[in-house]
Amino acid sequence: MSLDLIDPTLNQNPPCTMCRSDKLANTTEHASLGDQALEFFSRLLDTGDWPPRWHCGRWTDFHGWFYIVSDLMIAAAYFAIPFLLYKILVKRRDFPFPSLIWLFIAFIVLCGTTHLSDAILFWWPAYRFSGLLRFVTGAVSIFTVVILYRISPMILSLRTQEQLETEIEARKKAEQEMKHQQLIRESTEELMRKKDEFISIASHELRTPITSIKASLQIIQGAVAKNEVLEPFRPMVDKSATQVTKLTNLVNELLDVTRIQAGKLGLVKSTFVLYDLVKESVEGSLINNPNYTVLINGDKTLTAYADRNRIEQVLNNLLSNAIKYSPKNYQITVSFEKRSNGQTKVSVIDNGIGIEQSKVADIFDRFFRVEHTNKNYAGLGLGLYISAQIIKQHLGEIGVDTELESGSTFWFVL
Repeated sequence: MSLDLIDPTLNQNPPCTMCRSDKLANTTEHASLGDQALEFFSRLLDTGDWPPRWHCGRWTDFHGWFYIVSDLMIAAAYFAIPFLLYKILVKRRDFPFPSLIWLFIAFIVLCGTTHLSDAILFWWPAYRFSGLLRFVTGAVSIFTVVILYRISPMILSLRTQEQLETEIEARKKAEQEMKHQQLIRESTEELMRKKDEFISIASHELRTPITSIKASLQIIQGAVAKNEVLEPFRPMVDKSATQVTKLTNLVNELLDVTRIQAGKLGLVKSTFVLYDLVKESVEGSLINNPNYTVLINGDKTLTAYADRNRIEQVLNNLLSNAIKYSPKNYQITVSFEKRSNGQTKVSVIDNGIGIEQSKVADIFDRFFRVEHTNKNYAGLGLGLYISAQIIKQHLGEIGVDTELESGSTFWFVL
C-alpha cells in the first residue's frame, strides 16, 4: 500500500513531469562537444531547464529538510575549519608547510560550498553553476592530493614531540658541558697567567744572584789558575761554573717563555754567514761533550737574513737535544742548504732513541717532554717550544722527522 493512498497530503509537491526540457533535448542533445560547452557557460546561471529540487521527485517535508539541514551542517563545519586554520596561520608564522595549509583551506571551502549549493538547489536549480563548482572542487582536491603526496616524506621526517624534547635535553646538557669547559678553560688560563707572572718575577729575581755567583766563580777560576796550591780545587770550581751556566740557561729560557706569552720576543735581523753561526754553535756544544762528533754539511758562503742570536739559540737547543737523546751514538750531522724557492733549510740529524709517532704532534708544546720508562733526561721541556716560537716569529717553519729507536731529524726553514 503506497503512502499516497494513506494520506495524499503528505506529498505536497507533485511528481515532476519535466526534469529535463524537451526543447533543450531537441536543440542540444546532438550538438558538438564544443557547442555544448559554449552553451553550458553562456547559460551558467540560467535555471529555466530545471525545476527547483522540491518539485523534482517525491520529496516529503521531512526528507527534504533532513537533506537540506544535513548539507547546511556539513557546509557550516567546512566553513568553520578553514577559519580556524587561518587563525592558526596568522598567529603561528612558524607553522610548517603554510602553502599546503592554504591549499587545504581552499579545498575545504570548496567542499563546503558544494554542500551549500546542494541545499540551495531545492529553491534555485542552478545545476550548471553547481556542476562547475563541483568540477573546480574536484580539480583542487586532486591537486591537493598530489602536493600532499609529494611533501609527505618531509612531513614524515618532522621530529615528534618526544624527539624534540630529547634533542632539547641533549642541547641543554651540551650547553652545560660547554659552560663547564669554558669555566675550566678560563680557570686554566688564569692559572697559566699567574704562573707566567710568577715565572717572570722569579726569573728576574734569580738572575741577579746568579750573575753575582757566576762572576765570583770566574774570579776564583782565575785565582786557581794562577796558584798551584789551589790546583786541587780546580775540578770543583769548574763543575760549579758549569752548573751555574746551566742554571743561567734555565732562567733565560723561563724569561723567554714569559716574553713569548707577552708578545715581546723582539727580533733584530741582519745578514750573516750561516756556516760561521753553525760552526760556533757546534764548537760550543762540544766543549762539555768531547766524545761526540758533529759533521757540518753546507755551502760555506751561504748567507741568511734573520736574528743571528735567536737562530743560534734555536740551533743550540737542537744540538743539545741531539746530544742528550743520543747516548750511544756519538755522531751528529748539521746540514743546511738553499732551496729553489729561495728559502734556507737547516737540519740537525742524530741517530738516537727517536720519538714515538703519537707524541710528535706535541713535541713543540710548552713544558712537553718525551718520557721513557727506563730513562730520565734533565730539562724543563722549554727548548723546543722556544725554538718553535722563534721560527714562527721569523715566519718560518719547524718540524721533525723521526722514528723510534732510529734517530730524529729536527729541521727549520727560514
